[in-house]
Amino acid sequence: MEFTFVLPAGSRECFYQSTEKDSSLEFEYQVVGPPNVDVGFVMMSPSGRREAYDYRRSQAVHNVAQTEEGDYKLCFDNSFSRRKEKLLFFAIVITTSSNDTDDYEDLAADIITLDDMELTLDDIRTKMEKVYLSIQRGRLIQLMLRTFDTRDVHLQEDNLWKVTFWSFISIVCVLTVAGVQVYTLQSFFSNTRPR
Repeated sequence: MEFTFVLPAGSRECFYQSTEKDSSLEFEYQVVGPPNVDVGFVMMSPSGRREAYDYRRSQAVHNVAQTEEGDYKLCFDNSFSRRKEKLLFFAIVITTSSNDTDDYEDLAADIITLDDMELTLDDIRTKMEKVYLSIQRGRLIQLMLRTFDTRDVHLQEDNLWKVTFWSFISIVCVLTVAGVQVYTLQSFFSNTRPR
């Protein structure tokens, strides 16, 4: 699961993610915009134990090897910033320990009885799970690259506004100085009296 949201200034926002017992949970977040900002983060287990804590960081990755059954609480804190809202991206990857072997036992028994088969169903399932995890990891990397791109777009838009503003100020200054110079030169020649 991935999610992008705006965290208002001076606020705290919490999300909940359900997990099964003995699964693995990988959580990654990043402040996308505006640039060079940070947030606080706390991850609480269903039993109330603090699994992860970050104070004023712009990005982090947290892993929980064996999860508890229940809802994990993921809270982002922007209470220390009174003026800046933050755009955040986070992704959660949960790898469940599948105990659904009952569905495969009948099929495994059929395959194992064949003498010419070298691979068992467990071998195929293990390889398929590795492929699935690799695909999920690649998908997460692509999502993170997309967030880097979004952060860069916000940085460019912020810089474009600053460049436009200071260019306008510079043009006003140049035109003001040019007007003062023209007026000063005219005043030198208009004060001369004919003799």
